[in-house]
Amino acid sequence: MKFKNRAEAGRMLAQKLGAYKGKDVIVLAIPMGGVPVAYEIARALNAPMDVAMAKKIGAPFNPELAIGAVTWNGVVLLDENMVDKWQISREYVGEISRKLITDMKEKLEELRAGQGNFPKLYDRTVIIVDDGIATGNTMIAAVEAIRDQGAEDVVIATPVLPNEIVETMRQVASLVYLEAPDDFEAVGQYYNEFEMTSREKVLEFMQLANSA
Repeated sequence: MKFKNRAEAGRMLAQKLGAYKGKDVIVLAIPMGGVPVAYEIARALNAPMDVAMAKKIGAPFNPELAIGAVTWNGVVLLDENMVDKWQISREYVGEISRKLITDMKEKLEELRAGQGNFPKLYDRTVIIVDDGIATGNTMIAAVEAIRDQGAEDVVIATPVLPNEIVETMRQVASLVYLEAPDDFEAVGQYYNEFEMTSREKVLEFMQLANSA
């Protein structure tokens, strides 16, 4: 199945999340592509929306090879097998993590302009949304960061992810999805329209979602 765009995928996901309407829920989007999906969910649930970030930590010899992930608020999740296999130093991990955290904080400040302090997650249900999950590493790190802030429950919501990681993600948090193909290659192949989400559109979605 292909989705027309992120908005359609968000509306379809929202239908599967109807049980959360009326509860103390906040929707957190992984920018940039997760924002249009999350907006449709937040609107359907009458819930506030914000953004949260996680980035992969690449190996020193190949930045595209993920050896872990780090979140905007400093949670570092490493693939210890990869770190040991390639004998990657803790100094390298620390240096890259600090740089990524600084970059993410700057980006979030830019995307959250006018939103005030980051919302409290303690005792709330947090639905964390992306437009697709490829490996799951960054999403797992984001869930850990959200749990560290005292969330009562965490729900992962995504239109598509590989079938091979469904059970792994279910062990991390409640999982709501639409498609889990066996032949998954890239998130973009499941959308007819997959243009980049601009900073301006993110700011617009944030303002619309949180307006009274």
